[in-house]
Amino acid sequence: MSIGITNSAVRTDTTVFASLLVNSHLIALALADQRGLLFTNRAFDNLFGRTGPATGSVLDLLVLADRDAVDAALRSDSALPWICVAEALRGDGETFEVELRFERLMAGGEALLAIFAQDITDRFRETARLNLLAYSDPLTGLGNRAMFADRLRVAVLSARRTAGLFAVVSLDLDGFKEVNDRHGHDVGDMVLQRIAARFLAGLRDTDTVARPGGDEFAVLLTVLSARGDAMLAADRLVELARLPIDLGKYEVTVGASAGIAIYPEHAGTVDHLLAAADRALYVAKRHGRGCSVWAEPACPGDAIPAPLVWDVAYEVGVAEIDEQHARLVALLNDLVAALRNGEQHDAALREVIRYTGFHFACEERLMRSVKYSGVAAHANMHRRLLGDLHGLRLDGTGLSVSLVARYLQEWLIRHVDGADRDVAAALHAAGAG
Repeated sequence: MSIGITNSAVRTDTTVFASLLVNSHLIALALADQRGLLFTNRAFDNLFGRTGPATGSVLDLLVLADRDAVDAALRSDSALPWICVAEALRGDGETFEVELRFERLMAGGEALLAIFAQDITDRFRETARLNLLAYSDPLTGLGNRAMFADRLRVAVLSARRTAGLFAVVSLDLDGFKEVNDRHGHDVGDMVLQRIAARFLAGLRDTDTVARPGGDEFAVLLTVLSARGDAMLAADRLVELARLPIDLGKYEVTVGASAGIAIYPEHAGTVDHLLAAADRALYVAKRHGRGCSVWAEPACPGDAIPAPLVWDVAYEVGVAEIDEQHARLVALLNDLVAALRNGEQHDAALREVIRYTGFHFACEERLMRSVKYSGVAAHANMHRRLLGDLHGLRLDGTGLSVSLVARYLQEWLIRHVDGADRDVAAALHAAGAG
């Protein structure tokens, strides 16, 4: 069945359209002049919880913090039509997120302002939730690697304009693997949460602390008045990590080592700053741990990680798993080579992700075959790692490609040298290795 509407069936009487707008429950509309609101329709009154005739300014409908920006736009005719998102007030004092569209129109030779409003609270909250998931570490609530890289990118741009000084600190926990091995991953997770809370409390509101992964933390120290402030802050974090952690049944002690890179002394880009801080961290680890070390100035090629060298020390003693780990190292080296040679890297990264999923499926099959008690926890670790991989961005809106490559190398070695050794031990005990 089809419905046809002819021109004659459409009444152009303006009173009909006026009645629709006044009584509409769908389109929230208000009209205003320079003195304030002249008219609000039923949907607009319901949205803002208004009763009685239209009075006051549209700015009165918004929270104080959002009024200046809206006022400035309304004073500039060139800004209209204009759409903005603001926090609004209902008559009962409740706040909600509203999308406002402002347009100029002429009525009887007088310029009026038409205001269309839409409640977007649910959409706003869902967007905020997705942003939180995309930029936060679910275990500690700190920012993740993507968030940290984004904050660091902003800091670099700001410092270039203002000739400012800031620092990046890379931290790694000392003795964390021993805690995990002795007490299990649940206790290890609690340790990470406590350390994260200490680091957060020990920094200024203007600083940023993130957990890129594993037992690794990253700190952005902004608005430094002197170079030495960065060393003081890093040393304070190292001391905080060293304090005993009371977990009820257990009291555990870990430590931390730190590498510090100063902008612009050691590097001037996101990649090079992180690379310089990471190299300084490795020096701190080699020099006895529990200390903070200054970075050395970065070289042009330093941001791209060196290829991994597969070594028998990485082997866990299960032929199928060792072969797949070696294959993953080779695939990561293909990605690094593409970066160094300026070649297309998309296909190399996709192959890393594909083969990682295949490898995880094989490991989980082997674990189930011997009824390994830790299969659920290990599989959850796999899910998190795969989620991280699929969440990486190479289009300039997320992490740079060199940071992606460095991240992949780090988690592979940590995974091989950590949880996979427990799996291998279980397979050997069951005679499946």
